[in-house]
Amino acid sequence: MNRSATKAVNGGATMVEPLYVPVLPMRRGPLAAYSRLAPFLQAAVSPLWTIPLRTNPAGPPGPPGAVVAAQRATPAWVDARHLEGAPRAVTEGLWPYLLHTPLRPVTGPGRPDWQQSGCADFARACGNGLGLRVRAADASTEQGAEEVRRLVERLAGPDLARDLPVDLLLDLEAVTEEDHQADKCALRALELLGPLTRWRSIVLLAGSFPPTTPEPSGWGPIEAQRHDWDVWHMVRHARPELPVDVTYGDYGAHHAFAADAGAGGGAPWGVLRYTTDRTFLLAKAPTIGDGHAEEVREIARRMIAEPEFRGAGFSEGDRWLHACATGTGTPGVGNAESWIRAGHSQHLAYAAWRLTA
Repeated sequence: MNRSATKAVNGGATMVEPLYVPVLPMRRGPLAAYSRLAPFLQAAVSPLWTIPLRTNPAGPPGPPGAVVAAQRATPAWVDARHLEGAPRAVTEGLWPYLLHTPLRPVTGPGRPDWQQSGCADFARACGNGLGLRVRAADASTEQGAEEVRRLVERLAGPDLARDLPVDLLLDLEAVTEEDHQADKCALRALELLGPLTRWRSIVLLAGSFPPTTPEPSGWGPIEAQRHDWDVWHMVRHARPELPVDVTYGDYGAHHAFAADAGAGGGAPWGVLRYTTDRTFLLAKAPTIGDGHAEEVREIARRMIAEPEFRGAGFSEGDRWLHACATGTGTPGVGNAESWIRAGHSQHLAYAAWRLTA
């Protein structure tokens, strides 16, 4: 099932619309994981890069140059919502990096007026279009949908898509409970928002990676359900009357609010993670202490012994996990940041592979 489609932009260059949209914080780990994907998988992945919350919003906005280098000709979005209190950090520190690239700015209801109109003007100047990020919980009500309608008309009138291609990024945010009702919320939001304009693409975003890791018995791993994958299937099978397919989106191998907190660091434990068809395998691992390296290797050995392990050759993350388990890699076992990078790597590769299979 390959639903990708090429579009002409920037004077005739072609882009491929995505099969998979992970929401990733603009940090070194996710950037490295995306950059090292096999080319045929990377072509299917268009991240929604979110600039994380920072202590100094007016400073340089992270590594946008690295994002530009990683994306090359693949479309993606950049959401600078955490910089909106410092407009110059967006208009002078971020947007110049996005010129002459396939990256698309993101706006949405509730954003400052300067940001909404500025994103639309900048998107027109670039020619790549605009991402409209909308909380599904808000858009599933008449009042919330009306707010989106007013925004669409204010940006470019009722026929927004005529001179500005727009992608609807419908965000369910965290979906971690068994009785989540998220599919009903998404379907109601799509019913209300679908007729508002001719959306270029519609992406359903949801994150089911748990915000905290339950304590395992022994070294684990334990399982957490991938509700986001189930919700997307339920929404697609409900066959809503929409002009385009609903694209799958998640939050990678991290929880839905990873970009809304500081980068952290120095914690005495981290999480090794692995993605299967319906679950995440998770194990809490120590980052310090006597014998912690052998504990981490034992966790890795248990993970690669799982029947769902795809082998060291599947992705950079799989290779790292196998090397850690067998002691054939670097002398150390990494730290919490490198475990997140490996987790994103195997997750992005597996999700893209499943969607292109």
